[in-house]
Amino acid sequence: MIRDIHTHHLPVHPDEAIISYYCSSHSLTDMDRAVHLSAGIHPWFLTEEDITLQLAWLDTLLEDKRLLAIGEAGLDKCCHTPFALQQKAFEAQIICSEHRDLPMILHIVRAYQELIAYRKSLHARQPWIIHGFRGKKEVARTLLDQGFYLSFGQKFQPETLRYVPEDRFLLETDESLSPIREIYQETASTRKTTVEQLEKAVSSTINKLFFSR
Repeated sequence: MIRDIHTHHLPVHPDEAIISYYCSSHSLTDMDRAVHLSAGIHPWFLTEEDITLQLAWLDTLLEDKRLLAIGEAGLDKCCHTPFALQQKAFEAQIICSEHRDLPMILHIVRAYQELIAYRKSLHARQPWIIHGFRGKKEVARTLLDQGFYLSFGQKFQPETLRYVPEDRFLLETDESLSPIREIYQETASTRKTTVEQLEKAVSSTINKLFFSR
């Protein structure tokens, strides 16, 4: 059973997580041990010189039966990569997601308006999951109204965490070395539920997004 929908570290039990890989991030030597994976072009690690290489790398992974999602992909107005270049890579990954019927796991920093505009203009139908969401309740409401899913890690706004309905709610470790179980425990406490109830709800959403489509 997957509990962690986004991590960059191979856990003790690899079948419990979707391991996220991007071409220029870190050594890919553990990829052969991953049971479930996502792959994408991260806006932090993108240059004019290597975008073609990264798109080709992603294309080779599309035939891997372990691939459950495209990403993390996204838009980040706080990094050094030119925004137009980020947009070029993001658009290519949206097209890939739609053609392959794969959900997207998204890295978004100060670019929610552009994100919503892309979803509308490209008529995207695949699920889009914003990972590591730390925004306020009002931002979450806008994104939920547009059909997005929100994934939370160690850092979050408690009011937002309580606000998001259980069928649009996911959990992750991302770069954290803390066990996903600890994040479930803290989240359950904040949402005033039990870990067992939380796991049941998240598992249902995971099955809907990644396995029952």
